[in-house]
Amino acid sequence: MRSRKLGTSSPTSTPLTPTSALELRPIRFEEAASILELIQRAIERGCREHYSPAQRRAVFLTYAQGLFAEVPGPLVSIVAAQRGAPVGFGQLDPSTGRLRALFVEGERQRAGIGSLLLSEIENHVRRSGGRRLIGAMSLNAVSFYARAGFRPCGGPERLTSAGVALPVVRMEKLLRR
Repeated sequence: MRSRKLGTSSPTSTPLTPTSALELRPIRFEEAASILELIQRAIERGCREHYSPAQRRAVFLTYAQGLFAEVPGPLVSIVAAQRGAPVGFGQLDPSTGRLRALFVEGERQRAGIGSLLLSEIENHVRRSGGRRLIGAMSLNAVSFYARAGFRPCGGPERLTSAGVALPVVRMEKLLRR
């Protein structure tokens, strides 16, 4: 994946000005710690109405322990950066079409960054010959994924993360070429 600068947003989001254009690019090794901090803030802000503090902590610990275990291996890890600083992160397992992660900085949620990251991930799946994207979506993100064309599909509706049960919705999106 090459780096791309983006200066647009979805119609319902906070507009991005030319000086705040986003760059979508592969993650850099030195950004791992700042991405984990971003994920922790995103979980605290985005999940607080749907998950208990123990559940939010368990989600973060699961990502902290395994998110970069295979990088720079077979996973596709994409950063949305603004003025050089990460404001969003997405990760895909291209061998299965599984969306492993999609997070946006807590204060930047609902500004179109997640949609841009998801679009880039979908485009990567299409370019690789994939026809669907699947994931176990957190309850707070189900409406976001539904608006993006995802539909619930079969599978367990609870994950165990760091010994804590987490309700999730398994979803998939069939991708058009």
